[in-house]
Amino acid sequence: MYVHVVKEDLVSRGLLFAGTERGVFVSFDDGDHWQPLQRNLPVTSVRDFVVYGNDLIVATHGRGFWVMDDISALRQVTSEVLLADAWLFKPADAINFIQGDDNGTPFQRDEAQAENPPDGAFIDFYLKAAAPVTLEILDAAGKVLRKWPPDLATPAAGAAARGGLPRVSPLWQPVPKVFATTAGMHRVVWRPVAPGEQPRRGDAPPRA
Repeated sequence: MYVHVVKEDLVSRGLLFAGTERGVFVSFDDGDHWQPLQRNLPVTSVRDFVVYGNDLIVATHGRGFWVMDDISALRQVTSEVLLADAWLFKPADAINFIQGDDNGTPFQRDEAQAENPPDGAFIDFYLKAAAPVTLEILDAAGKVLRKWPPDLATPAAGAAARGGLPRVSPLWQPVPKVFATTAGMHRVVWRPVAPGEQPRRGDAPPRA
């Protein structure tokens, strides 16, 4: 296949993105080696890239614009990371958005809208091979605020667990995310403050 465009990341020197007639490729060593960065992008002609903040915008021919949310982990990939059995990447700054009610702004739920990034902090990790892994969020005192995979004895989070009414519409029900432990890079999203809750003193960013 032939190449339409090559762009370098604005933050990490040597991190290159190539758009070809059949998809996207990435290089971590200034173009010496390349590997696919296709993810859920369909096989299509990629014509241009724009790096905007922490996001990679992909322009295709006939398949619209695609956005890869938060490429902070890609910016941290080094030979040391690739040789490690496991690696926890430093998360980027995140904004915790809490909607007031079902009819509030800016995300009114009865109007059509494009898919948005999930609310919360993106936590990325790499596994060289499939292995059992546990990921924990600790506060300043060492208390576990969130754990993946969750303990079966832990009550389900959300309004139903707090005695509220569950949302019955499938459009409003979040899809459970599987905590992956296969080889490769994986991402989980942590919401420091869930809807209906208040921030607690001592809450701290995730740490390994």
